Amino acid sequence: MKLCNETVTVFNARLDQEKGYDVYIPTVITGVSWFCEIASTVDSSGLKAANKYHIRIPVDADFSGKAYADPLAYAAGDADSLFTLKTGDIIVKGAIEESGLKPADLQKRCGEIVTILGVTDNRRAPNSPHWKVVGA
Repeated sequence: MKLCNETVTVFNARLDQEKGYDVYIPTVITGVSWFCEIASTVDSSGLKAANKYHIRIPVDADFSGKAYADPLAYAAGDADSLFTLKTGDIIVKGAIEESGLKPADLQKRCGEIVTILGVTDNRRAPNSPHWKVVGA
């Protein structure tokens, strides 16, 4: 896949049973395409605009030794060896390997932080199998 020269970190939310709240587990992925466009709409209150991100993750990207699992398998599996792409999880541009960060911490530290709105599984594509992530 062309232009897959970015590094991102996916932060998967996972419920910590002892603490009683979600903790965010990072997975650094190298070899990703990152594209941002401005989405706009006009309504009765005027023009509204927001950044819309398209992130393509080829199946042959470097997942830091982890394997992809669908969200249900990830919830039941080992977070140290798996990652997932799920609505509501967070992706930031760049490599962050520190665990225990909260979304507010990421907002302070990172220039671009994306909340996943949707994921398309294109692993059956004949020319360039990948996952397409759309976020804001």
